[in-house]
Amino acid sequence: MTKRGPLTALLAPFIAGLLAIAATPTFAADALTQAKTFYNQGQYFSAARYAYAASQDGAAKGDASAVVTLALAHAGLWNSATYFFIQTLQSGDRAAIRRVLTQTEAILGRVGPDVLRDYLIRNTKYEDYDAVNRSAYLFSLAKAAILKDDMNRALEYLNKVSASSRLYPFSLELRGTALTIQGRVEEAVDDFRDCQKYSPLVVTEADAASPRYRSQVNESKDLEARCSADEARAWYQGEKFDEAEKAYDKIPKASRVWPEILFEQAWNAFAKREFNRTLGKLVTYKAPALDFVFNSEVEVLRAQTYLALCLYDDTQKAIDDFNSRYTDIGREVKKFVESNAGNLEAFYQLGARTLKDKRDTADPVERLANRFVRGPYFSDLAAQDASLDKERGAITAFARMTGTNVGGGFSSFLTEVLKWRRKTIHQVGGAYVKNSMIDHHSVLVADFEKISYIRLEMLGRAKDKLIRKVTHAKAEDDERSRGVVRPTRKDNQMFWTFNGEFWNDELGDYVFGLESECGK
Repeated sequence: MTKRGPLTALLAPFIAGLLAIAATPTFAADALTQAKTFYNQGQYFSAARYAYAASQDGAAKGDASAVVTLALAHAGLWNSATYFFIQTLQSGDRAAIRRVLTQTEAILGRVGPDVLRDYLIRNTKYEDYDAVNRSAYLFSLAKAAILKDDMNRALEYLNKVSASSRLYPFSLELRGTALTIQGRVEEAVDDFRDCQKYSPLVVTEADAASPRYRSQVNESKDLEARCSADEARAWYQGEKFDEAEKAYDKIPKASRVWPEILFEQAWNAFAKREFNRTLGKLVTYKAPALDFVFNSEVEVLRAQTYLALCLYDDTQKAIDDFNSRYTDIGREVKKFVESNAGNLEAFYQLGARTLKDKRDTADPVERLANRFVRGPYFSDLAAQDASLDKERGAITAFARMTGTNVGGGFSSFLTEVLKWRRKTIHQVGGAYVKNSMIDHHSVLVADFEKISYIRLEMLGRAKDKLIRKVTHAKAEDDERSRGVVRPTRKDNQMFWTFNGEFWNDELGDYVFGLESECGK
């Protein structure tokens, strides 16, 4: 018995019901000829319908599936085209495969890489691609190599991505990431800067009034901001803290990544011993505009900074704030993950619900999910999910225009294809949310351990200080050396006293004016 793939197994009953219309090779050949005629006339839905009938004959399967793929793509039915794209790749027909590979970059740009990556790697070769779409193949290979922790192989692939490809700025970000992992900081910085420079390549839609154009413009801006943050992280890893600060300062406050990088800026200031600037960055999260941000590490760093200043009362307050805010959330997240361990649909629905709800939700699990579901990856999956209903409406409209049965035949089969597509989106999205929840919960558990250590360290220091006070002993040299470096004033910053100023006036640019108590 031949082993069938997941797509074929899911749709087998519908395929079997349609085999009768393509019972003979003669019928299949005639149907394929008619399909190509319709295709050349621009009647793409009719072309796809006839080619689908022809594809039921094994001898014509590859050629016919390719025609279906190209016809559906030209009709704008990208999710449906994806299924037949995969069928063509699996047919083994090199000529047919090479024809559909001309749509690789276009399909990847609409349905994402995850559903296609393994099929491209298993069923295609480098020489199958034209110059335009070869970059999509190389990008897929590079991602697979990074997932296997093979950075050298990933770099080989990424070095070959065309500088004119829409994927080029994404490949620069990916290459910079691989170089950062290898510790090649300055090379990584060059790539991240080029990523910022070439981010406009992401916009390929010419119609400025179309939703796709607006989506691509937002994607381009988001990529530019991400690569600025990546540049800063690379400098931080290389202990070039002044360069990191300059890179962070380039990120617009209106960007999607800005609320998260405030915490990274705080760590950068901490590394420079500018503790008052660290506290200024962290206090920004108390602004009403950023109340939705969930990051348990903020309170940990706040406590650690007060400890560095030997301000033990403030340290204790930060510890208390951490425990009161995150103890219940930790329990709720653990409960949700464990109760839905085998149910990816529940995780996908959590992500979708979080996207629709307000950022400042009272739901503790959604507050955590806010950290990752609003990023480009899950947002794109949710947008693809929403596009399925629109595509189903387009299929119905095409069927009526061509006088075919809306509830049966090819239209009915495409409905099942869209169900398969929705299932894949929910599985991929659910796995992403689940893994992200587990990762963030692990960070939360680690933060509880850190906060416990800070409390023990604080109690030990407070005890030593009390003993010195009673015995009139002097502080140790290392304690006297602890303190604060006064931050360098920058032209675009002020030192605020917090006497009634509005939060949004200088959001993110606050600096405390605390004196160190170390050695006193």
